[in-house]
Formats: sequence, structure tokens, C-alpha cells
Amino acid sequence: MPDLFENLRRSLDDISDNISRHIDNFVSSKEQKTQQKSVNRARSSQPTVISSKPVDNSPQKFTVALHLVVPAFVVNNTIENHLITASDIEKLIDNARYFLCTKSAVTDLIEESLKFTNENISTIHERSEIYIRINVRDGQEMLDKKVPYILKRNLPSHGQSVVIKIACLEDLSGLEAFNRI
Repeated sequence: MPDLFENLRRSLDDISDNISRHIDNFVSSKEQKTQQKSVNRARSSQPTVISSKPVDNSPQKFTVALHLVVPAFVVNNTIENHLITASDIEKLIDNARYFLCTKSAVTDLIEESLKFTNENISTIHERSEIYIRINVRDGQEMLDKKVPYILKRNLPSHGQSVVIKIACLEDLSGLEAFNRI
């Protein structure tokens, strides 16, 4: 029996390492493309125009993907592909067992490691684990936060958020990258 648990732990470690490697490669390739664009612009023979407009040093605004694992009873009024209010997101975060906030570009890698069922959410046991992905517009301040309170504090109250996916989880495998509450 200890060998079974050791094999399971090794498999989970391998999955976690694989996800991390994919995310690192993706981010690295994006950085290389950005650097290449900068070099290409610098080589351009176009004259530089100096503007009298003030430089905007505010952080770049973008949409983030908020991944949550919550008990089924919390999602009773949450509908896929519909807008969700900040207060409803806060309620989901308060009841989350696992959470992760990433750039929207890496959501496919996250979801590939999860096992979903085809069960109807309205008919499953209220304590069953449900995965929810919410795209939060202007949520850059939420990115990579590891504490639910900080995540909620940085949730934009004015931004439009959309529930992208709701699905039943077969089990808790694939959640190694998530923060556990």
C-alpha cells in the first residue's frame, strides 16, 4: 500500500512539473516575441516622433482567468457564458476550496490537467466539487495572488466578469498548481 501512495505522489509531482514547464515555455516564448518586436522597431528607419502627450505609466489592463473549485451548493445561480457580479465572485471565493488566478492565455494548460464529468450540476450532491472559470476584465491586480482575502481585495468592482466554464470534477487530480484553502 505504501508503494501505491508513493507512485501516486510521483505521478502528481510529474504532472505538476509538466504544467509548470508548459507555462514557463509559453511565457518565455511570449517574452522572446516581445523582445524581437522591440528589436525590429529599433531597426526601423522611420523617424522618431516626440509627443507632448504625458506618458501613461499605469499598469497595463488585461483580462485574467480566475479558476475556482467550490462545493456544488454554492453555484446554484451561476450560469455559464453569463455575466457575474463582483459580490457573487466574492461569495464563490469565500467558499472555494482551491483557487488560481492566471493570465487567460494559459487556461487551456490548466484545464487539460483536470478530469471533468458530464454530470448535471443541478442533480449532483451539494458537496461535490465544481470547477468554475471566470474571466475578470481589468483583473491584473488579482494575478498570482495566493491568499483569498488579497484576491477579493484586488477584484475590480466595476469590471465585467463572465463565467466561461462550470463543470463537475471527477476527482481532485490536476489541482497541484492551485492554492488550497
